[in-house]
Amino acid sequence: MTIIKTKRKFIIYLTLMIVILGLGGAYAFNQWMPEQYPPFYPSIPIFFYVYGLIFIHLYVAFPGKWLFLHILGKIVKLILGVIFIITYIYLIGIHIKAFMITFLCYYMIYLVFESCYFLSHEMDMKKEKNK
Repeated sequence: MTIIKTKRKFIIYLTLMIVILGLGGAYAFNQWMPEQYPPFYPSIPIFFYVYGLIFIHLYVAFPGKWLFLHILGKIVKLILGVIFIITYIYLIGIHIKAFMITFLCYYMIYLVFESCYFLSHEMDMKKEKNK
């Protein structure tokens, strides 16, 4: 699989995941906990979508540094996530617990998605290389 196909496929999967999680999360909040709905809930899926787009562009731009970028990406995502949550707490300060739990759920789902995607990509690359 070429790097362009990998990028395109990642963006499509990322978009689908974020749209489904975003709409599903909003529906779940409105259905079961409307009083706990964080006013800036849509910023959570947007955060992970923008992060994913930046990460895949870096991944494509530096093909020889994939392992380094993957590890660095996890560290940067954690730091940016903490900054994002702290900013929300200080600027908004409404439904903090619900916002943090929701962010953590997104973080874990995105972590699994990203790891599985790039693991399968690396395995495909290894198979092509062995042919």
